[in-house]
Amino acid sequence: MESQVPRIVIASDRSNSGKTLISSGIMKALSKRMKVRGFKVGPDFIDPGYHKIATGSPSFNLDLFMMGSDNVIKTLLKYSPGYDISVIEGVMGLYDGIGIEFSTYKLSELTKTPIVLVMDCSNVSTTVGAIIEGLKKYRNARVEGVIFNKVGSSKHFEYCKEATTIPVLGFIPWDKSIQIPSRHLGLYTVEGYREAERVINNAAKLIEENVDLDKLIEIANSTEQIELNNNHKDLNETANENKKVAAIAYDQAFSFYYTENLDRISEKYKIEFFSPINNEKIDEAEFIYIGGGYPELFMKELEASTTTIKWIKNSSYSGIPILAECGGLMYLSKKLVNEQGKYSMVGLFDIEIASKGKLTLSYTELEALEKTFVADKGKVLRAHEFHYSYPLQVNEKKFVFKNLMGKGLSEGYDGVKNDKTLAMYSHLHFSAVEKNSVF
Repeated sequence: MESQVPRIVIASDRSNSGKTLISSGIMKALSKRMKVRGFKVGPDFIDPGYHKIATGSPSFNLDLFMMGSDNVIKTLLKYSPGYDISVIEGVMGLYDGIGIEFSTYKLSELTKTPIVLVMDCSNVSTTVGAIIEGLKKYRNARVEGVIFNKVGSSKHFEYCKEATTIPVLGFIPWDKSIQIPSRHLGLYTVEGYREAERVINNAAKLIEENVDLDKLIEIANSTEQIELNNNHKDLNETANENKKVAAIAYDQAFSFYYTENLDRISEKYKIEFFSPINNEKIDEAEFIYIGGGYPELFMKELEASTTTIKWIKNSSYSGIPILAECGGLMYLSKKLVNEQGKYSMVGLFDIEIASKGKLTLSYTELEALEKTFVADKGKVLRAHEFHYSYPLQVNEKKFVFKNLMGKGLSEGYDGVKNDKTLAMYSHLHFSAVEKNSVF
């Protein structure tokens, strides 16, 4: 399978440069002309939500470490057709990751995609030229355009523009109407930020006024054809007419899901969402998935979710497969703890977790110590952990995974299991799990 869908990578020299807002604004502006697909480099759960608001379509992650090169290309090939352009937002700085091999630069090289840089000029002018030239020459990156962000005046823009030989597509003036607030795990999620659509619309308007979108489209049209060398027959799965129900926790407490994970679940199940903070349940569910998010912000509501708690316990005791990741692990534990006290959770696992400590942010490699519905014994999975919470007490004696990389739940181990209920700190991308898994 091959693709010639025009595409562009939006990258920068560092995090907090405005990539998400500018990428989303570009997607929104382009969506007025054509059909746009968004992608996000790396393991981010939050930014794709902004892409979806901008384009009206789901955005997909492209992560070289977790997914591998073939699966990254496969995802790009699967979800780009039918769209006029794909906009791929990078992660951190252009060359950042686990070394260069898993960086935005490497993804651009693998997918033969040109790069447009977004450069924060709030505290720099002419020097920005040296940064841009260095980013291009360091590994001969395919940088074909630059957009200056947070520009203070027309004179400021001229200083920045004259400093580089890279084509300048325009600038974004400093404007308080396009600021997105952050909390400890990054930008506010779109589920918890009512102003997201307004901010994206404001950014799109500024981009339409100050950025040469025709030139950006021209750069995107210069992409080369990419294809998979192997015969992957599962790019488009056959629909299952008699699907069982998968219940997925989704609300302001639980919203960290890779879009492709949900898509893969939908190939085998009919998805129905439920809200633990609203005390909901789905009795007919034959698979339950509780992802990450911000359960620490809703501990009182989760403690009071007695209907949901009883349903999850009964489902677990009945042998229904349940997967809980990070925030889901916290919810299935015995207690969550903050400065105000201890809050009782589902209690399937004898674990107490403090809601806030030091940031744990890393990729993980997990060696399966026994067979589960996500991996056979001995299989090594690559995943991601991202949390401020930490375990105070782990009274579970048996763990499902040994951490070859990453912190995990307890002394280099992650994953606890109760029959077919699996809870872990790591977030999985399902492109890496066993083909015969529940999803």
